[in-house]
Parts: sequence; structure tokens; C-alpha cells
Amino acid sequence: MIIRIHTRHIHSLLLLFTFLTASVSHAQCPFPAFGDPFGPPFAQAPSPGNSTFVAFCSYPDEYTTVENVTSGNDYTVQYSGGSGTFTVVYDNTFTPVASGTGTVSFTATYSGTYFSACFIMPGCTADFSCNDGLWSNVTPLPPPPNNLPCDAINLTPTESCNYTTFTNEFATAAPGVTPPGCGGYLGGDVWFTTTIPATGNILIDTQIGVMLDGGMAVYTGTCGSLTLVECDDDDSPNGAMPSIPLSSLAPGTQIFIRIWEVGNNNNGSFGICVQELGTCGTALTNDFCESPAQLTQGPGNFTSTTSAVFTDDSPGNLSATFCGSIENNSWYQFTALNTTETFDFIAINNCVSSFGVQAAVYEVLPDVDGCCDVLNLVSNCYSPATTAIGTVTATPLTIGNTYVLMVDGFSGDACDFTIANWLPVTLPIELTNFYALTLNDRNAIRWETDSEINNDYFSILRSYDGIHFESIGAVHGAGTSQETNYYQFNDEDIRTGLVYYQLEQVDFDGQREKSEMIALDRSTNHVGLITAYPNPTSGKVIAEVNGSKGSNGTLTISDMNGTILEQKSVYTTGIEKHQFDLSQFETGLYFVRYQDNNSDQTIKLIKQ
Repeated sequence: MIIRIHTRHIHSLLLLFTFLTASVSHAQCPFPAFGDPFGPPFAQAPSPGNSTFVAFCSYPDEYTTVENVTSGNDYTVQYSGGSGTFTVVYDNTFTPVASGTGTVSFTATYSGTYFSACFIMPGCTADFSCNDGLWSNVTPLPPPPNNLPCDAINLTPTESCNYTTFTNEFATAAPGVTPPGCGGYLGGDVWFTTTIPATGNILIDTQIGVMLDGGMAVYTGTCGSLTLVECDDDDSPNGAMPSIPLSSLAPGTQIFIRIWEVGNNNNGSFGICVQELGTCGTALTNDFCESPAQLTQGPGNFTSTTSAVFTDDSPGNLSATFCGSIENNSWYQFTALNTTETFDFIAINNCVSSFGVQAAVYEVLPDVDGCCDVLNLVSNCYSPATTAIGTVTATPLTIGNTYVLMVDGFSGDACDFTIANWLPVTLPIELTNFYALTLNDRNAIRWETDSEINNDYFSILRSYDGIHFESIGAVHGAGTSQETNYYQFNDEDIRTGLVYYQLEQVDFDGQREKSEMIALDRSTNHVGLITAYPNPTSGKVIAEVNGSKGSNGTLTISDMNGTILEQKSVYTTGIEKHQFDLSQFETGLYFVRYQDNNSDQTIKLIKQ
């Protein structure tokens, strides 16, 4: 940031200054006798990383008053008058603290007012010479909070790749950690950590921001003793950014992730995500054959899309058995109730290119690891290359067996489609938030549901290795409900280190459904911004904060331009909830931020 300010002209000192400067050499030019300054304006010293312009005409008695100089900060002063000028910086007693014919540098020894002047050479004459002066604060800015391995920011693996924005601006090289040996590493690294989930498979991916060419390394061990596992430079599809899939580490293993900019010369913002992959190395979404969405027969319609959220998934012999090329397919599993099942596409609309969709039904034969291997075509191949409606007929089927319907955009077209007489399977509960936090004498496990059907109770499961779980208690469910319900369970058998939790939802008829696994590190006490939910949201958002003792915090929500939409004060010690309403704002990305004397944390929020 640059600010332009004009200087002052002290006419009452002109004769005195002329007398002093006319009879002395250049070395004495920086030592005139100044009187008291009077009248505005006053230049304000720039903050670290910023500059202030001073418009200056160097009559012999002119100088600039610069206020709010900060003790310990480093400054440079440079006037544009060229080789014929001499610059001097004075303290508040008009004692010179720095001088020279080029850029003048000094470190402030007190906080307050300093003065600067520019003199004509040779002879310190009274010649007129207008030029700009530039005060710059060159104090090194503090590095990011995750500048060191032991300050690594935790990233929780998610089913899809949800990028979160961070920065490596002003980052330094982590001392004691050997350079990784790839990606043009020259320092400027920041650190993250995550835990390998129960599937044993994750993908760490990055995207460009200010940083356009990044490097990444993964380590195991402790933050003070790291062992390199893998290093990458350009494997992400997002430009020249890194991406690392991991499948060789045991569930529950803590890893450290090192991110830097290649060459350490264009540092700044970047995105990163940690995505949990299935045992076959694919994401746990119906973008892949191994994790199909569930359909059931019934009155009504089912609507989905072939938008860019889906990618090309061609396991086994799929490409050889399908009637067209595959670009953005998705998968839907059903149980055959008849030897012939039909899928009537009654609407194909909102297409980008008017090519429509293509679809077929397969019997899937998995390999020993449960990955889609052999796909037997059991239907016609619906592929009109237009938005014309049509039918996929699957026969002969074995009643009681499961099959998958695959739907793809013709030539990658993004369309919405509707299928008659099929419905998505309704889960017993709609779990919208599930997390845990460390308190002084217990671990608090919390979860919320937006709806429940025939829900008897929740069994809380705990594990110390992410593999073997035990039930540690139960909480009654709400039966059948379409309202938001809040639940909490306290685990008072606490231990230092990682602990994993799962919820097992149990119906009145005994059917059970397990939630995703979450991890809690007992070695740290989460203070500050805990969570913001639901995320994504269509309107109201709850931000949960754990205020620290003696802190006066501020909770804000802002848009992508940094405009603060709402602000609240947090004074209490302990956990409290604050509600924001985004219903009147446009869809897009928003930021929930909490700041106090001890923390500064931000959560990215998506408004749908």
C-alpha cells in the first residue's frame, strides 16, 4: 500500500539554514539547526511491508515529519532527486540517525516521530528541486502460523476433495529438516498434518492461487524427527502443482505434509485438500464404481446430473463393453425385484451441448479386494446423442442380486436427467455434523441430525488404532423426526494421543448403520473456532467457539472480497454457539473467522 503526502516549508529558518549550509562541506550538510515544526500535514509511518510517498521540494529549510514510527521496525528512505541530493533522517531531538546519497536505512530505537530532509548538492545550496520521497517499512513480516512442523495445521480427510486456502507468504525454511530433494526446494515451506483413515488410502492434492508452481513432501514420525515418505512436483491436474496418493501406510498413522513454492520466488496463497479414498484407491462417492449411490423402486422420480462434478471412471473391461466413450459417468446400485427391470429416462434437460446422456446396466464381479473388475452388460445401451428420452431395459436378472446403472454424459455433456419409478434410498438418519473436542476432564463427542426415520438409539464406538472399535455407551434417538436434533456423549476415559470415534445408528428393527470415523488428538486442547455448520448451508450457520481465559474475541463472517457481513463479540470462557443467517446473500464462498489474543482461525463455508 502506498500513500502520497506533502511536506512542510519552514520559512522562519531559511536565513539560518542558508548561513549554516553556505559555509560548510557536504559532510556537514546533514547537520542544520532546525526549529520546531508547525502546521499540517504529518506523514504516517508505513506498517511492515508497506510504503508511504512524500512529495518533497527541497528548499534549504524543508523537512518532513513522520509520525507513528515503531520501535524495532526497519525503514528505508529514498528521494527521487538523484545523485545531486543528500538524504538525512533525524530523531525527535533533530539528531541525525541516518544519511546518504542513495537509499537510507535505519532501525527505529523508539516509537514516535522522526524527520527526514533532502538537500541539494554540492554546497547545500538553496536551489529548487522537487522530488518524491519514499518511506518503506522493510521489517520482516511474521511467517504463517504453520511455518514449522510442530505447528502443522490438521487436515481431516473428507469424502470429496474440498480445497482450503492457505499461504506460504513470508514462510522460512524449517530448521533441522533435510531438504526433500525434489520440486526446486529453496525454503519457504509450510506444514500440515493428517491421520491415515481406516481405508488406508488418501489423496493429497493442491491447486493454484498466487502460487503457480508448488512442491510437496510427505513425512512420518514426530514433528521433531521426520522421515521422508514421498516427494512430488507436478502431478496434480491443477497446473504445475503437486499431488500425492498414499496407500502404503497403516490406518492411524500420523503424517506431516510439507508445501513450498518451486524456487521460493512467488510465494502466496494455494489450495490443499486431503481426500479419503476407498480400498481400491477411489473416492467414496458415486463418481466411482466401488461406491455407487443406492436406488430402490417406488412411486416417484429420481433426478441427478452428469455435471463436471463427475469424472471418467472406467474400471475393468467397461470401455470394451460400453457403446460409447466415457467422460463423466456416475454409478447407481439397485437390487433386482424382477427378472426384468426398466429405467425410463423421462427428462433430459439443462444440457450444455444438447448431446444428452448415455446409460447401461451392468453386473459387477469384484476382485479379491472388492474393486470393480469384470462388468457384464445386462441391458441395452441407451445413447441417442441428443436430448431424446428413452429406456434402459435390463434382462435377464437374478431376483435378489445387485446390479449397477451407469450414466454418462454423451461426449462429456453436462445434463440433468430424471428416471421414473426409482427413488434414492433414504438413510435412517441424515447426519449433518459429527465431531469431537478435548475438554479438561473428558472428550466431548457431538453430532446433529436433520432427519431421522425409525431411529432407536446411537451406539458410540471408540478405537485407539482406527481399526478395532468397542462400544462405550449409547444415546437414545428421536425415533422419526424431520427436525434438527442435537446429541452429545462424554468419554471420561481419556488418554493422551489419538483416539477414534464412530457412531452406529440402530433402528427399532435392529438394522445398523455406521457413520464415518473421526479422530481426536488428546495432546492438544482445541481453543478458538471449533466448527461452523451446516457446511454447505442454504441459510443459517452456527459457529461454535471455545474462548480462552482472559480473551475478548471477535467472530465475523465475510465474503470472498473480504467484506464483513456480520460481526459478534465473544467474551466468555468456554464453548458457546453463535448463529449467522446467509439466506439473503448469493451462493458462493464465505469465511467464518474468529480472532482473540491467542488465536486467529478461519473456516471456509459454502452457501448453496
